[in-house]
Amino acid sequence: MLAARYYGIKDIRIEKLPKPTCNSKEVLIKVAYAGICGSDLHIYRKGMFVSSVPEIMGHEFSGVVEEVGAGVTGLQPGDHVVGDPRVSCGDCRWCRQEKVNLCPDLGFIGEVCPGCFAEYLVLNEERLLKVPPGVELFKAALVEPLAVALHAVGKANLSPLEALGIIGAGPVGLLTLLVARPFVKQILVIDRVPARFELARRLGADRVIQMLPKNPSEQVDVVVEAAGTGATLRGALKWLKPGGRLVMAGLYEGSVPVEPNDILEKELKIDGTNAYERLDLEKAISLIASGQVDVRPLISHILTLESAAEGFLMLTSPDIDVVKILLAPAPAVD
Repeated sequence: MLAARYYGIKDIRIEKLPKPTCNSKEVLIKVAYAGICGSDLHIYRKGMFVSSVPEIMGHEFSGVVEEVGAGVTGLQPGDHVVGDPRVSCGDCRWCRQEKVNLCPDLGFIGEVCPGCFAEYLVLNEERLLKVPPGVELFKAALVEPLAVALHAVGKANLSPLEALGIIGAGPVGLLTLLVARPFVKQILVIDRVPARFELARRLGADRVIQMLPKNPSEQVDVVVEAAGTGATLRGALKWLKPGGRLVMAGLYEGSVPVEPNDILEKELKIDGTNAYERLDLEKAISLIASGQVDVRPLISHILTLESAAEGFLMLTSPDIDVVKILLAPAPAVD
């Protein structure tokens, strides 16, 4: 099979590898679509998260069950699936409480074990979720990032009388916009890329701006920070009203300085978010299947697996004008 493997910073190679086989409780999936995620960009730029090199990258995917192990009871060949790509210890207090995202040893496929940037992938049955047959597989590939947005919005505890600010109009920021739109009176989106402005407006933003407002009258009740830079984190603290709430949904590539007095003087509340819980994945499938959330506008390009390196170059370009890139390892059955 073909696979995109990480060999080092900005070094992704397409290689031919043996097709994996599944053990008793495992499932062989023919990958239909795989999404390039923000954390994949951190790996590409900085070598973060990966525990061994070379490694097959990727953790967002949809696919079709091709084979099942003898001990698999809930899936059969032909089923459409998405993954819960989290890899945890399984034994700590948080894993036992089904709060896998809080496991101190949490990792993801594509980082600590082979990922989905390949024609085939093997996962334990417990790490897979069925997708209704009517859901197109290219849409299902966005279940995982939608779960991230759902988890962030759940942390935000939104109210219909509040104004929400979203920093970063990438996939997580825009999916947060889609999820949050029914629950607040106003949504403002900040991004430095003008090409994303119109998409944010189409998806329901009341206002899209390139710079953080400086006028206190433009402060918001809640900010979801989905860009993951020191400047955007510091800006989020200043953008909030007294008593406001910050939800941190971006990943950072290093330590960043903040002004703690902004937190103290305004008595701000800060929530971190680490991925999602299983219920977020299940809800994401339901929202896409029902049509309540339309992820299609976020998909900028669908590239062949052989073009994976090109996709990373597009997403890390200074003139980035794309949102979500999917890789299609092989022709899929939708």
